[in-house]
Amino acid sequence: MRIKILIVALFALGAFAACGIDARLDPVDSAALETRSYDSTAIVTKIDVAANMVTLDHDDIPGYMKAMSMTEKVKSPEILNGIRVGDRVEFEIERTGSEIIITKLTKVSGVGQVNGAEVFKANCARCHGDTGEGTKKGIPLVTGHALHHSAEEYVQRVTNGKDPKMPAFGGKLSDSEIKAVVDYVRGTIQAGAKDSESSEHHKH
Repeated sequence: MRIKILIVALFALGAFAACGIDARLDPVDSAALETRSYDSTAIVTKIDVAANMVTLDHDDIPGYMKAMSMTEKVKSPEILNGIRVGDRVEFEIERTGSEIIITKLTKVSGVGQVNGAEVFKANCARCHGDTGEGTKKGIPLVTGHALHHSAEEYVQRVTNGKDPKMPAFGGKLSDSEIKAVVDYVRGTIQAGAKDSESSEHHKH
């Protein structure tokens, strides 16, 4: 009788120990799939509405990663409403394992961040077109010799103008606004543009 009791006790102890091993493994697996939230601030550098993705040049994300640039999906298209390239935003991400998704983007106002896209729309689009395609009043920015100018040359041209068509904006826009619009033209409007004309540039 004692032998039977001992065998039953040993079997129960073994089963308990086995359960104990499983119990130690489960929290590790669960932790790997646990959803955690993080938040920080960033500058929006690219928006892909079709793919529901945004690129952020972000500050340190406490508890997760150092400042860097990242491109991630947003949880819903509505998150991108009202957000433009150049905006400074507060954002929130959710991380589940290796998967990251942006759950919130809130534009930060009153921080002095200049939106180059807005400056272009308000001052340049009527002559150069909304996407730099050019109009009867102004040359295209995505083809021809406009692609050969340096950032410094663009700043000088916007600041001082050029007769007879290009007005001077030095008295209307601040230095930071001029820099922002030049960065927007070169970094966004002209991104990927290739000159179909001769590579030799003749200044006009």
